Amino acid sequence: MEKQKRKRKKKVVKFNSPISINIGIVVFGLILVYILINAVIYFTTEKTKYYEVVTGSNAKGINTSYVGIAMRNEIIEYANQTGYVDYFIREGSRVSKNSTLYSIDSTGNLNQLLSKAGEDYSNMTDENMQTISNLLYDYSNNYDDMDFSDVYDFKSTLKGSIVDLLNMNSLQQLAKKNGGNFAIEKSAATGIVLYRVDDFETLTSKKLKASMFDKSLYNSALFSSGDKIEKGAPVYKTINSDEWSIAVQLTKKTAREYKKEAKERKSDYANIKIKFLKDGLNTTANIKVVRGTDKKYYGVITLSKYVVRYATDRYIDIEIVNTPKNGYKVPKSSIVSNDLYVIPAKYSTKGKNDNNVGFNVQSSDRNKGESKIYYPPIAYADDENYYVSRLYFNDGEVITKPDSHETYVIGHTRKFMGAYNINNGYTVFTVVSILDSTDEYNIIKIMDYSLKIYDRIVLDASKVTENQVIYQ
Repeated sequence: MEKQKRKRKKKVVKFNSPISINIGIVVFGLILVYILINAVIYFTTEKTKYYEVVTGSNAKGINTSYVGIAMRNEIIEYANQTGYVDYFIREGSRVSKNSTLYSIDSTGNLNQLLSKAGEDYSNMTDENMQTISNLLYDYSNNYDDMDFSDVYDFKSTLKGSIVDLLNMNSLQQLAKKNGGNFAIEKSAATGIVLYRVDDFETLTSKKLKASMFDKSLYNSALFSSGDKIEKGAPVYKTINSDEWSIAVQLTKKTAREYKKEAKERKSDYANIKIKFLKDGLNTTANIKVVRGTDKKYYGVITLSKYVVRYATDRYIDIEIVNTPKNGYKVPKSSIVSNDLYVIPAKYSTKGKNDNNVGFNVQSSDRNKGESKIYYPPIAYADDENYYVSRLYFNDGEVITKPDSHETYVIGHTRKFMGAYNINNGYTVFTVVSILDSTDEYNIIKIMDYSLKIYDRIVLDASKVTENQVIYQ
């Protein structure tokens, strides 16, 4: 019995029990490994600093002062004979054509001639005498002790009126008796009369150069009653139009800003506000950027008013009033340039609810030779074109115009300024338009397809590339 029991015991076979796998522990382990890997990446990868977009402005408008050169339609008139000139119209006044403007006689004795002619009252009617009486009455009523120059202006005006009223034949006869030649000259055209010349009468924007703005080099000739004028010499000039302009010197940066504004307005001109420092007058005007004969930049400010107000001034000191620019404030370090594909808007198609812009791509590896509507992110758009990052197309890809066989080959690019938006965890190039700048920030325009308030952008754009995953 004992032997049989021993035999039975020897027949017992031991089996290894199967290993029990806890799925929960495995999943937890995988999650833990994932967390550890990401933690290592997070703590070993350099963090990208970002900036949150806020509204801002250039604090206050910084007004810039300029020395301007007045450019007007000026016509010089010349003396028909040699003699002493006597002007009857105040300089800077408007005259009509054929107005009695000045006399010229070989002896310079006009006052004596007028006195002798005045002794003969037979040439003066009651109406003539009333005219002179009215002039005297108006002057006495408007006399101002603080403006003594009016005395000389009135004297010239009175002379001109008497000459107009007297019989011209009698004046000429008196001149001959006194051994001289005498002539009364009338204005050749309607305009503003000036008794000065300076060789800038024919100046245009194409002839501008820097030396012209140096006042120490400026020369002009002024004429006044009693001066002797040679035959054929300038005796007066007229400004024949209310349209005039002021030329100022511009820096390359300022010229670029005005040209940019003009382009945005689809015009040759930018709009500005100017202040005349002589009397504080403010007005709005247009300015056009030109290149002078010395290839430097100049601004030509066009005006249609106030020509008579500053008629006697060749150099005009002005201030361009820069109003504060409001927009979004973005660090200068965040701005980067990028080339975007230019795609004409007529080749686009709209997705559902017109929310997405797509293009019918005809030849593309992504489509395996088949036509397919592709909806890339739109970086920017204007009235004529869409602009798309070069990440989303290849040079030479062909798109088709909707409902047409007309095609467009992708390849043409245009450079834009922008910033990297990281709202979605990776860099997206976003176009910006810079209005103005301070020492550290740019003020950018609020517009479609651009940054929005509270967007996060890369602080230093030089440290990242487009479509790069960002760790914050």
